Amino acid sequence: MKPLLSLIVWFIYFPILFILSYLLSWHPKIKERIKFEKKNKFEWLAHSFSELNEKADLCFEFSSEGEFQQVAPLIEDALSFGKKIELVFFSPSVEKTIMKLASEFPDQIRYLRYPFLRFFPFLQRRCFSKWVTSNKLILVRYDLFPEFLLWSMKDTHHLSMVWVTFKKERSQGRTPSFWKKLFLKYSARITYAGVPDLKTGKLLGLSGEVFDFRVEQIRRRVSKKKEKFFSFFPLYDEFKSTLLKSKKTVIMGNAWPSDLFLLSQIPKDVLVVIVPHKLSEKILTQFQKGLESLGRDYVEINDLTQTISHSTSILLNKKGILCELYADFDYSYVGGGFEGSIHSVLEPLIAGSSRIACGPAHHRSTEFDVASAFNAITEINTPEQFLLWLNQVEIGAERDTINSLVQDYSKFREFVFPC
Repeated sequence: MKPLLSLIVWFIYFPILFILSYLLSWHPKIKERIKFEKKNKFEWLAHSFSELNEKADLCFEFSSEGEFQQVAPLIEDALSFGKKIELVFFSPSVEKTIMKLASEFPDQIRYLRYPFLRFFPFLQRRCFSKWVTSNKLILVRYDLFPEFLLWSMKDTHHLSMVWVTFKKERSQGRTPSFWKKLFLKYSARITYAGVPDLKTGKLLGLSGEVFDFRVEQIRRRVSKKKEKFFSFFPLYDEFKSTLLKSKKTVIMGNAWPSDLFLLSQIPKDVLVVIVPHKLSEKILTQFQKGLESLGRDYVEINDLTQTISHSTSILLNKKGILCELYADFDYSYVGGGFEGSIHSVLEPLIAGSSRIACGPAHHRSTEFDVASAFNAITEINTPEQFLLWLNQVEIGAERDTINSLVQDYSKFREFVFPC
């Protein structure tokens, strides 16, 4: 298998990619991607540890900000234990986060924007296999590039796959692809996103464990909420006081304007806090008009707000504090269910919300499966269902079991890499 894959990568995959990137170099997106990858050449921390005759202990590969957050506690712990690590990423969405982290640990971190269009097998910063020094690669979920598989086939190399899921295959009624199964076959450690994924893995003859490392990341964020709010939400104490004065409160996190119709039957004495997924002027205007059409008065809280006026609705125009805010709400509705897919339901689940709801588009969310396993989430399609959910008396979530997930983190960290 390895000789055949080597032949495919170096004599078919690479030439085709090289030719296509050259022929399409005029395209704006191609030009933007090439410009992004070229930064590896000029940034010192994008150079390999090998240039210093050093070797990394671990290499993490992830595509985007969301996937980085999945392994963020593992990276944080590896750094605290003094390990040298390599961070390989594909999407510009996570670039700022990686640059900041690397600047804080310049002796322990090297990073590489994955050279996709500028892939060249004989130049270090244009070829992962030439650049990486660690013999342990922790691969997060999606980027199943041929080069990674070829690297993992070497006897001295150790591949771990994290957040593995077959949810897309289950929703489409098909089996995992040959390519995906090949990656899993050469993985020494597999951490699945949920129990259904573990069951599918077992049917394929694979072993592994179930754990979502964002559980620990969320716990750490919530535990530091006071420090964060002191800097980013100075009105928090007044905000919390407003919540305590209200008969009932519900937060709509990562909300879209398409979620607003669910509020049409909610009594005016229920305080609704809306945190939009996007904070553009266009989206905020849609929320404002939507609330007005429902007959709900509202106040907007942004970075310029000095005090919080009384209202039946609060439109929170602030970034980066939603995860911590969930801890103050028993009722949490997660948006996106009337768009492409729901956003994170793990955040309110771990933060402490007893009742979580979302719209119907959750077929891509492995976190929905986790919340369902704990009897902690309700699918909502109509205003009547939203009102019924909001009037629930009994708390269904298995809180003790949910809390045990946090306690299991150290064990599963050791499963991925020993400290």
